[in-house]
Amino acid sequence: MRHRVAGIIGIIITAILLVLYLPPLILYGILDIGNIIGLVVAALVLVFSIQQFIKASAGAAKRSYDRSQAGGTRGKLHHQFNHDMGRNTVLIERGGLGKFTADRSIGYDGDRESHAGAIIWTIIFALIIAFYAQGFVRMYTALTYENSRSTLSDSSIVVLGCGVRGERPTRMLRERIEAARVALISDEGEEDVAVVTGGRGAGENITEAYCMQQYLTQQDKANEDSAYFRAACEIHGVDYDKVLSENSGNVPVIDESRILMEAEATNTEENIVNSMQTLSEHGYDSTSLVIVTQRYHIYRADRIAEQNGAEATGYTAPIDWWNEATYATRECASLLYHAIAG
Repeated sequence: MRHRVAGIIGIIITAILLVLYLPPLILYGILDIGNIIGLVVAALVLVFSIQQFIKASAGAAKRSYDRSQAGGTRGKLHHQFNHDMGRNTVLIERGGLGKFTADRSIGYDGDRESHAGAIIWTIIFALIIAFYAQGFVRMYTALTYENSRSTLSDSSIVVLGCGVRGERPTRMLRERIEAARVALISDEGEEDVAVVTGGRGAGENITEAYCMQQYLTQQDKANEDSAYFRAACEIHGVDYDKVLSENSGNVPVIDESRILMEAEATNTEENIVNSMQTLSEHGYDSTSLVIVTQRYHIYRADRIAEQNGAEATGYTAPIDWWNEATYATRECASLLYHAIAG
């Protein structure tokens, strides 16, 4: 019974993992370390489930076999599949009372159950749990102090880069752009500046920094899909309808003078270090930063800033649920790598 229950639980977990990790691949063709890890874990759980169902079936067959042979013919040979050893085992009936002894010459010593499989699976699942725990515990401690509007006062904003497809931002980059827009329009004195950071990668016709600058400062691009702006307003408690009514029904644009571009960075560390240099070169304070990114990314971004002499806090961009598991898992891998690499 316990094997069947374990198998059912495993199938349920497998289905949940597939729902969490397949959408980025199916919807956008995204296959990176995050959903690769997730899909590998799903495959392991599925294998575990199948083994549990096999054991449950074998147990049911053995119980039926023992009952059917009770009082059988003296000296009759029987074959029974031994799932622990993975091969057929000859059992010799002694007398007519259904008592069996094993033929030890073929290496089977009766009904003793091996615990090797259980130990191996325990180790595998313990490692998986430890992998996720070391990342999630650190990632989500950052949420206890991010998103405070007061942190924007006298701080420079850094908007971390993400993917561009051709000349258009990916969903995650557009979500960061709109969170940055909310942060900038929430500055009553309109004195804060934002550094948009990110170079040009594979499949990108323009740099991530330039893409962000265009969507923040040009009205036609700002209005392309106002749902992104609405989502950012909702996260940060800004009245979306009021903002649009004050801007003749348009998503507000940001003056180009408030946007600085850093177009060389290729990873998070370069995003932050290069942005600090850009701020200093333009005469702005680089020691107090508000970093705009998705919540899974805030912890590592803040730590990098602090390691480079800046006080930093996060300002969360929205994220679609079907992307969060993949990118949070990738962040777990990044945090583990940096912990090991020092």
